[in-house]
Amino acid sequence: MTDVLLIIDVQRALLDELGTARADELVETLVPLLGRARSSDIPVVYVRHDGSPEELLPGTPGWEIAADIAPRPGDPIVEKRSSDAFAGTPLSDVLAGLRADHVIAAGMQTDYCVNATIGGAIERGYRVTLVADGHATPGSAERSETEIREAMHAATLERGARIVSSGELFR
Repeated sequence: MTDVLLIIDVQRALLDELGTARADELVETLVPLLGRARSSDIPVVYVRHDGSPEELLPGTPGWEIAADIAPRPGDPIVEKRSSDAFAGTPLSDVLAGLRADHVIAAGMQTDYCVNATIGGAIERGYRVTLVADGHATPGSAERSETEIREAMHAATLERGARIVSSGELFR
């Protein structure tokens, strides 16, 4: 059995919603994480939201995965239409083909797609690790990104998943 790094919805339009500084920070965290995963022969699976909102329509610039972390030839890309990357997609089949039993999750949006996909993985019996500094979401008038992250981390731990910083993974 094996670990798989799951990169969720790190698409250009979603990064734009974060603002330049926060988007750069996220990408600067993910680039070396991907490098260490690849050099450790950890498979990388990408998830891309497909369809809605309008800026995530297939083939548009905002739909594209960020260039600095773009998939390499042979990396699976799972297209999804709901928050949970397992719902109505072949993600379970992709992970089974990789003999995965441990999903390491990073990406966007913390409180939507990352959270829902972690829940979907746990429901399906995967061990789950959330990359503590490898996910992001825009804050809102009601809650800052930090507050959203802290609430999601608490919920993730309650579900039995681990939370590990990017620098501690694949060493």
